[in-house]
Amino acid sequence: MIDIETTGTHPEHNAVIQIAAVRFNLNEKTVDANSMFDRCLAVAPHRFWEESTRTWWHGKNFKVFQHICSRMEDPGTVMKAFLDWSVSHKTDEPQRFWGKPTHFDYSFMQSYFRQFGLPIPYHYRHARDMNTFIAGLAGNPQHRELNVDFVGDAHNALHDALHQIKILFAAKDIYDETHHRD
Repeated sequence: MIDIETTGTHPEHNAVIQIAAVRFNLNEKTVDANSMFDRCLAVAPHRFWEESTRTWWHGKNFKVFQHICSRMEDPGTVMKAFLDWSVSHKTDEPQRFWGKPTHFDYSFMQSYFRQFGLPIPYHYRHARDMNTFIAGLAGNPQHRELNVDFVGDAHNALHDALHQIKILFAAKDIYDETHHRD
């Protein structure tokens, strides 16, 4: 599961300021706690802030923003480290990019890999959108929102990624059980 924090909503112009990724096994409902990626990036060259996003970060999310800023590193270094992390887990299965939503996170990451001249370790055909996946499990695009307790700080990408995995696990419990009764 990959989650990012950004300076706006435009993948070609705004910056990624935090990347977090967590490996998990949906069938076994396990998280690889020994191999989580969580790094913060300085604003990359030729990228900028959307003023509405800056205002939002300086509002109720200022404490989280300050923590992100205190850990910022060179964006090229972080992207290379993320690439290395992404390919370090060898498996016969293709690398899956899970996000909520994938069209946001994947577009930013693809743009950053291109900007820093790095290969993209995730093929777009193997991207998985959490909300769409849950709708498929439920057999209903209008499925109910799952209420799962949040641990940590919202908009800290690592805490968000872990929460999104908890939601997937809860959905699997609820909707797999429902489908087994049919």
